[in-house]
Amino acid sequence: MSFLVLFGALLLIQTSEQMVQCRYTKNLTNRADGGDEHCLFYYLLNKEYEKSGSVHSLSAYPPNSDEMTITIENVLVKYVELVKGSSYQFNVFGDIYLNWKDERMKWDKKGEFENYEHLYIFNSSAIWTPHVIDHTLCSEGGCSYSVDDVDIYDDGTIYARIQFKYLASCTVDYRKFPEEDDSCCIFFTAFEPNVEQTTLVLEGKEKEKMNRPVYAQKIYEKEKQLSDIVQEHSPWVVVEKTMSTSNLGGLKSLQVMQVCVRAEKQMSTVRVALLFPVTLATYVMLASPLFGDLRTQIYVKLFSLHIQTLCFLYLCTITPLNGFLGVRPRIYIFYELIFTISFMSILVTLVVMALSRVKRNVPPSHRLFLSAKLINRVVCCIEPERSDAYHRYVEEDTPESRTTSELDYTQDWRHIYLAMNNMFSALMFSVFLFMTFLEFF
Repeated sequence: MSFLVLFGALLLIQTSEQMVQCRYTKNLTNRADGGDEHCLFYYLLNKEYEKSGSVHSLSAYPPNSDEMTITIENVLVKYVELVKGSSYQFNVFGDIYLNWKDERMKWDKKGEFENYEHLYIFNSSAIWTPHVIDHTLCSEGGCSYSVDDVDIYDDGTIYARIQFKYLASCTVDYRKFPEEDDSCCIFFTAFEPNVEQTTLVLEGKEKEKMNRPVYAQKIYEKEKQLSDIVQEHSPWVVVEKTMSTSNLGGLKSLQVMQVCVRAEKQMSTVRVALLFPVTLATYVMLASPLFGDLRTQIYVKLFSLHIQTLCFLYLCTITPLNGFLGVRPRIYIFYELIFTISFMSILVTLVVMALSRVKRNVPPSHRLFLSAKLINRVVCCIEPERSDAYHRYVEEDTPESRTTSELDYTQDWRHIYLAMNNMFSALMFSVFLFMTFLEFF
C-alpha cells in the first residue's frame, strides 16, 4: 500500500515538473488554469493567442464558422424520480454523449507532439463547449448541467459528456387507469449567438426499450455515498426512451432535440382487485338460469349486483381528486357496461315472472313450445313448476274460471317465457365473455 502511495506521489511530481517546464505557458499568465493541463493544451492555447490576441478566446468563443454540426452519439437515462408533491411529474437524470469539430484544436503529429493522438482536458471550462441545454423548464431552478470527460483528438474532433438533471414535461394517459401511461419529454437546444446555424445529428438509437423504476425520493446526491442511497421506488416503471430532432417554429437555424421517456404505472394487484370480483360476480349472475327457478335467479342477480356496487365504490375511492382531465378510463366504461347488463338481466327476469302469473287459455305454437321445452330441460336443466309462488294467477279463483280449467295453457306459455329468459342470459353471457377478453387481453 505504501508503495502505491509513493508511486502516485512521484507521478504527480513528475507531471507538475512537466507543466512548469512547458515553454508555451510564458504568455498565458493572465489565464487562471491552475497549471493542471497538459503542455499540449498550452501549445494549442498559445497558437490561438497569437491569432486572436486574447488568452480567453479558446474558452469564450465558438469556432469561427457559419455552421456547426453537433453529433449526439447517445442519450443515457440513468435515473428517474418523482417530483416532490406530484404523482406523475418526473425529474430525469442522464448523460449526453456528443462530439463536434473545432479547427483551433488541431495539432501536427509530426512535430513535438507526434506521440499524442488525443488530449484529455481536466477542466471543461478551459475550452469552449456547446450549450446543449433545456431552455424551457429550468427558469425557476431545480436543474443542473455540467460538461465532463472532454477528450480532444489531433484532427480537432472533441468528445464530451454532459451530465444533466431536468424537470420533464409530462402528460398522463388515463385510459388505462389504474395502470395509466405517462410520457415525459425534455427539449434540448444548441443555440449559439455567434453561429448562424447549429445542426444536431443523432447517431444513437431513436427508440430504445427500458425497464427502470421511477424512484419516489431523491437518490442522486453528490454528498452522499452509494451505501447511503435509499432506493424507494414508485409504481411507475420507465419502459421506453425515444429521441428525435425538429426545427423550432419552422426556423432552419434553430434545431431542437426531444428526449422522451414513457412510463407505465404497474399496479397489477389493484387492477385484479377492481376487475376480478366484479367479473366473477357478473358471470355468476348471467349463469343464474342454472341455479333453478326464477325466484332463485332474482336472488342470485341481486347478490351479484351488490358485489358489483361494492367494487365500484372501491374504484371511486382511488380515483384522483383532480379527475382524469376529461378522459374516461376504460375501466369506467367496463363498469358502465356491467351495470347495464345487470339491469337488463334483472328487468327481463322480472318481466318473465310477471308474465308467468297471467293465465293463458290460448295455446302457443306447437313448434315454439317444443323448442322452448328443449331449451329448458336439455340446455338449462330447468322447467316451471306449479308449486312456485310466482305462479299465482292474476285472475280470482271463481267458479267460472274453474269450468274452463281444461282450456288452461298457462304451463305451456311458462315454458316459452322461461326459455326467453334463458336465451337472453346466454346472449348476455356471450357478449360479456367478449368484453372480458378485450379488457384483460
